[in-house]
Amino acid sequence: MHNPIHLVVLIGIALGSMISCNQAVDLADEKKKIQAQIDLIEEAHLKKSAEQFYQPNATSFYDIRNGNVEKVNKADLIAGTQSYLDSMEFYELKKIQEPIIEISDDGTLASYIGNVVVKGRFKRAPVFWLVSWQSMLKKIDKEWKIISTANTEAPTAANTSIILQNVKKVVGRMDASGSVYAMADCYGPIGDFKTLIFSRETDGRMEQRKKSGHVILKYGDSASWGKNIRSQRIYSNLDTLNKLFVKGHEFHWLSMRPEDRFSNPVFKGFTEFNRQTSFKIEFKDALNRSVYFYYSFDDYMPLGFENPTDTQENMVQVYFSNWKEINGLKLFQNVSIEEGSAIWKYDFTEFKINELVSSDFENKNKVIVD
Repeated sequence: MHNPIHLVVLIGIALGSMISCNQAVDLADEKKKIQAQIDLIEEAHLKKSAEQFYQPNATSFYDIRNGNVEKVNKADLIAGTQSYLDSMEFYELKKIQEPIIEISDDGTLASYIGNVVVKGRFKRAPVFWLVSWQSMLKKIDKEWKIISTANTEAPTAANTSIILQNVKKVVGRMDASGSVYAMADCYGPIGDFKTLIFSRETDGRMEQRKKSGHVILKYGDSASWGKNIRSQRIYSNLDTLNKLFVKGHEFHWLSMRPEDRFSNPVFKGFTEFNRQTSFKIEFKDALNRSVYFYYSFDDYMPLGFENPTDTQENMVQVYFSNWKEINGLKLFQNVSIEEGSAIWKYDFTEFKINELVSSDFENKNKVIVD
């Protein structure tokens, strides 16, 4: 015969087990708690606090990086991390995408995947890192603690797309169907002249009127040609160097959409350009020659570019200045071109945004009046 007391105890245990199994984990609430722990780490960067940096970690945890796995005590890491934080000035700590948080069915283990861009200066030297990591967390004394973290840092070249995306954010996004009309009064070693540039995704048209002549050069997907206005002679099928000559004068389109004119952008690190710390990005032209674009390290604004002329060794430096906003786009009003000791100045006096049509690009009549 069963003991009634034992039956009650067994029933109670069974019921308790059923209730425990049926208690659903509040995933949304647990994810908030996990994110709060990760947020402490982000705040610690800005506060320069190594103590807070490791607050979400268990007393010891696994550190995984560079192909190595090491179990470390967080107390041993605080001094070194504090030295790093003291030497680092953070300008940006931005998420690239929303973090991925996964939690086990019983709510005791979790995974956190994140990736951020870090921009700043380490011991005054500029740094730009794309960092991804995965942390494993465990409920310890009813609190989420990091028990392992695997870190990866993207190679320098992988930062290219992030930099160019930020450039578009600050300059304004020119739609692929848009266009730019830009008229300039110009000054150079041979005197004064006028230049008019038409640009869109697939076409460029350059018209220049000088004392020595008046010409139009046009390239595009449908046709390329040139015309001497004074002799009325028309040249068909521009060669590659002449097409590149026009592209090199499409200053405003290049500041917004360089990928339409050049290919294979690669971030080459930092340099000084026009007395500013800048991102240096290499593109390739149609002759597989290097074209270098420079963007401000401070705010991503385009500073200018270096472009080969007849040979890779013969480079011109192009500088942008005096910006204003038109139709939500930032456009510079002045360009300086330097080739050795020779200097040309372009002062842009008139802009038209998104007003050009196909017939404007194929127009073989002069637009600049004498």
